[in-house]
Amino acid sequence: MGKMNGMQKEIVVSVAHLYKKFGNLPVLVDFNMELYREENLVVLGRSGSGKSVLIKCIVGLIAPDHGIIKVLGQDINQLREDELDQTRARMGFLFQSNALYDSMTIGENLRFPLKRHGREMTEREFQRVVTEALADVGLEHTIDMMPSALSGGMAKRIALARAMILKPEIMCYDEPTAGLDPVTALEIESLILTLKQKYRTSSILISHDMNCVRRTADRVVLLLDGKCYAQGSYSELKDSADYKVKQFFQ
Repeated sequence: MGKMNGMQKEIVVSVAHLYKKFGNLPVLVDFNMELYREENLVVLGRSGSGKSVLIKCIVGLIAPDHGIIKVLGQDINQLREDELDQTRARMGFLFQSNALYDSMTIGENLRFPLKRHGREMTEREFQRVVTEALADVGLEHTIDMMPSALSGGMAKRIALARAMILKPEIMCYDEPTAGLDPVTALEIESLILTLKQKYRTSSILISHDMNCVRRTADRVVLLLDGKCYAQGSYSELKDSADYKVKQFFQ
């Protein structure tokens, strides 16, 4: 348990002494971090600083060299493949590329995680769950469309609906506003906050878009030189006297 604002808060993800290098290039060096229940935690860092590597370690897509990652009390590097799958079903992942299947309709894209994780449903239940997920992002009318027919902002919202369809306890967002115009980026940020409130999710957001950080973060972790260099609220880090922290907020 950790403390926030004087209250005990449940830790849903903890990363301890994480090391990861590629060849001779160290990316994460004794990195430590905690995510509390119903918190939006933004990991801020320069491009290429290891933010995406961190989030992929947390969801079990990349194995760290050393360190412990606990997700919902489970040490994910000690889990068998079937156990890892069960834990992943409790997590949503929004890829930077959206990762929609081009050959499937939007409705089929949203059904995919339900089928993959063995949800036993009637046809009517599938329809209801998919329609609700699309309603959450304001795109019910796209159910029979193909991904190629979507704008960038619509594709991002569909990817978000698919990530949320299993009602995950934890959401991971990899650069959710990258490549979007300011108006669309604002819509995605609002959606992230709305869905967090509706489903009481705990979220890790990877970003170097300072508008996104300011609008969505309950707390910010600064990933610098492979370490958790600083953490605090947006305003606390913005007002830091440390030049290495300050330069992100210019």
